[in-house]
Amino acid sequence: MTTSPYVIGQWVRREKFYGRAALIEEILDGHRNSMWVLGTRRIGKTSLLKQIEHLASAAPERGWFPLFWDFQGAEDLGELHRGFGDALLDAEEGLERIGIGTAELEGGDLFESLGRLRRKLRGSRLRLLLLCDEVEELIKLHQKDPALLRKLRREMQSREDIRTVLTSTIRLWALSGQRGDTSPFLHGFTPPLHIHGLADGEARALIRQEHLPEDLRPAIDETSVEEIRARCDNHPYLMQLVGKKYQELKDLKEAIEQVASDQMVRYFFAVDYEMLSQVERDVLRIISEGSAASSDSILHGLAVDPGELGSTLNHLERLGYIRRDKEMRFHLVNDFFRRWFREQPRPDPPRPPVPRAGLRIEEMATQQPVTFDGRYSLLEEIGAGATGVVYKALDGEVGEMLAIKILKPEYCAHADGLERFRREILLSRDIGHPNVARIYHLGDCEGRKYLAMKLIEGMTLARLMQQGGPLPLSRAIAIARKLAGALEAAHTQHVIHRDVKPQNVLIDRQGEPYLTDFGLARLMSAPGMTHAGVFLGTPDYASPEQADLRPVDERSDIYALGVVLYEMVAGRRPFVSATIPEVLQMHRSSPPPDPRGLRPEVPALLAGLILRCLEKDPARRFASARALRLALEEITPP
Repeated sequence: MTTSPYVIGQWVRREKFYGRAALIEEILDGHRNSMWVLGTRRIGKTSLLKQIEHLASAAPERGWFPLFWDFQGAEDLGELHRGFGDALLDAEEGLERIGIGTAELEGGDLFESLGRLRRKLRGSRLRLLLLCDEVEELIKLHQKDPALLRKLRREMQSREDIRTVLTSTIRLWALSGQRGDTSPFLHGFTPPLHIHGLADGEARALIRQEHLPEDLRPAIDETSVEEIRARCDNHPYLMQLVGKKYQELKDLKEAIEQVASDQMVRYFFAVDYEMLSQVERDVLRIISEGSAASSDSILHGLAVDPGELGSTLNHLERLGYIRRDKEMRFHLVNDFFRRWFREQPRPDPPRPPVPRAGLRIEEMATQQPVTFDGRYSLLEEIGAGATGVVYKALDGEVGEMLAIKILKPEYCAHADGLERFRREILLSRDIGHPNVARIYHLGDCEGRKYLAMKLIEGMTLARLMQQGGPLPLSRAIAIARKLAGALEAAHTQHVIHRDVKPQNVLIDRQGEPYLTDFGLARLMSAPGMTHAGVFLGTPDYASPEQADLRPVDERSDIYALGVVLYEMVAGRRPFVSATIPEVLQMHRSSPPPDPRGLRPEVPALLAGLILRCLEKDPARRFASARALRLALEEITPP
């Protein structure tokens, strides 16, 4: 199997980063010390900041010390401060090179830490380059404490020894009362720098992967390169999706069709569209009704001032929604957005009724349809587990079906565990692998945490095995191979699943497996949820190090997947006992029985692979999920 050079749904830098030369020059060498980079989702805002972080670190003669600060989940001052602390830990190696220890910067409040950092850098003749991602989270902070944002702005803007770069979607405009004005926080950061499609040459380089050695580049002819570029209108995420699909299918038409039908693509179009004003949506509708539209024809269909229309058209163009042709007529960009937009119902479907005040989650299943968090219509309960209940739901804003997992209250009451869980979920959202169940949103409704996820209609792997016993060897190998690939993508993002088991694998109606519930095992081990020396989790699939309550790494997931594969081919788990302590002790010390003793037709190569996964010593297992995936690809079932 050829490994794709394209990176889907994850930030990149160095040789994987393409384009944005003008933006990078403006940020590193321009005269402004306060900048706001504004763009739609999946356009590459985080990658831009990560590349700038790399370039500034690699060239200290520029006089910058870069600090990447992720604002995701910063709903109060404490979380904002913790996020800044995480940023300092990530930059620890760079700080140590210039003689600054992170311990010197800790203590006190956020603003004291930030001030200490600036002063220490000034002593090293460096200026702080503060790279702030996902800054729309400040909307929640503004609602809770407007004075906090004013203080934060002063720290970010009022000194010569700091340059601040914010990235966000257009949702950050909610900090201001109207589009034409800005709040005290946004004052000084406007006008924003817009990020949209790549330049033509940059797009071609991305599709061809010109930063790679020639023998590692994808084989794409020039005609196909130009068609991909034109269809995607130089959108980096879409171009890489199409390029990857084309590599797999060797059929460009089918690759384009599959990307156009991809639920995640449709979802990010829908979410961005919901952020637009009504006038902006109306403009897009008028342009969509014909192949193109002039300013006059748009003005004729809208009751707006010509000046307001000009500003709206310019805003939509700079965001990458529309473009002008040589006759100065406006078109919707890229085939995928045009197709999605024209498929949207007109008018919007009515929203489900809002539940009565104080309705408990547990009552919702008996009063359908009912709206949860003002957006999701819960249609039916489709699953329940140790951590929460899963509902099939309609997203009223985007008109798509999805799954909502509402966590049990006891898992939302422990701040430390919940914070670790939140950070792991945020990482797992960006695992770009087709066999990872996609998480769209981690939300909070009246103190209840929930996940909005891809809806996978089918059954769990556990139920599949209960119904039919051992799986055909070819199917077991295929499922294991895809799950190993899912873990490979997760581990690349430094996400450890910790609870790989058949109950956390969903099989859709086409037989495709999806790994779910990243981070939930970590949440279950939060302070207050465990007792000293007591194992909480799933003992039947626990690695020896988990059974010993020792720290785990990626190889623990490999052990658990080995248990799952054993069960798929042998029809039972390698270790079975009536009590949890006995099962855990077997994982620690008992050798697993050869699966050929239960199913003689299991190939020796497959049996050896399974037993290697189940080694007690992590160093004797496969070193990585990638190594396991490659080994599985070498096995041909009888």
